[in-house]
Parts: sequence; structure tokens; C-alpha cells
Amino acid sequence: MDLHFWIFVVGLPLVLFAVAYSQCFWTNFLNCLLIILCSALSFNYAQLLANLINDQAPEWSAFTEFACMWLVFIITFLIGKLICNQLSKFPVRMGEKYDTAFDWVGCGLQTIVLYGWICFSLFASPVGDDGFIQMMRGGIPSSVAQAYGTIIMGLPSNLGMGIGGQPFDVGKYASTRTQRAADEVNHDKK
Repeated sequence: MDLHFWIFVVGLPLVLFAVAYSQCFWTNFLNCLLIILCSALSFNYAQLLANLINDQAPEWSAFTEFACMWLVFIITFLIGKLICNQLSKFPVRMGEKYDTAFDWVGCGLQTIVLYGWICFSLFASPVGDDGFIQMMRGGIPSSVAQAYGTIIMGLPSNLGMGIGGQPFDVGKYASTRTQRAADEVNHDKK
């Protein structure tokens, strides 16, 4: 099997689960909400910020959207986490009988949401390797990313909250971004 498969389908979910495992349900639930909010904010502002950077440094064009997306995500997540930690200083427990079950549910929920966001952001990644492009056009990460994009980005835009009133098409977004990465690699090979 391909190295990309092992990294993005096996390794990444296990790492995300391990990170979330030590937290209680309430913390994982709040983190899920923060991930959703921050990913929507970063997606909406990354292209604008990337265009500003590309006007000044066009040679970075393949990398800027992905970098801006993650920069905005990390900054907004850290600010949101600081605010949550100030407002919710103590974890909410469900009672000893239910703690373990709820903690597992919260851990699984956070793993799924964060994995979905990571996979969705990979559409804008500058990686143009053939195996990576194939994985993002039809593998498990692509399916997860399509579902995440449809629910988190597409649903609000179909309800009239899209940029300029336009509904967001996840398939079109994915194909333009992966094609851009492939074109960059093909251009560099010539």
C-alpha cells in the first residue's frame, strides 16, 4: 500500500485519538465546537489573505492559501481556547458510572471533527505528488474531506451565508486545488 495511505488513513487518526484521549467529554466537546468555528473562519479568510500575499510575492502562490488557512486556524483556535479556559475552568463530569463512556464519545467526536478539518485543508495543500493527488481525488481522506466541506462550509452557503450569496461547491473546490498542486509539480519538472 501507498505511504500516503498509511500516514493519512492509519497514522493520523490514531495520533488525533491519542491526543484527545486524555481529555474529558466536556473539553473534547468544546474543542469540537472550536475546531468547527475556527475552520470556517480560516477557510473564509485564507483566500483573501493569500491573494494579498500573492500580489506581493507571486512565486509563493501554490503555498500561500494552505499556509494562510492553517495560520488563521491556529491563531483563532488558540484565542478561542484561552477564552474557553477562562470561562470553563472545571470539566463537567457525568458521574463515575458514565464518565468513561462519555469520555470515549467525546474523544471519538473530536478525532472525527479534527480529522475532517485536516483532510479538507489538504485540498489546498501544495503537495503535487501523484500518490497524494490520487488519494485526495478518491481515497478515504477525500471522502472525509468532502463530507466535512459539505456540512461545515457548504450547508451554510446553501442557506444564503456564502461569499457573495454563492453556494459553495466542495467538488469544484477540491478539483481546482488538487489540479493547481499537480500543475505546479508538472511546471517544475519542465
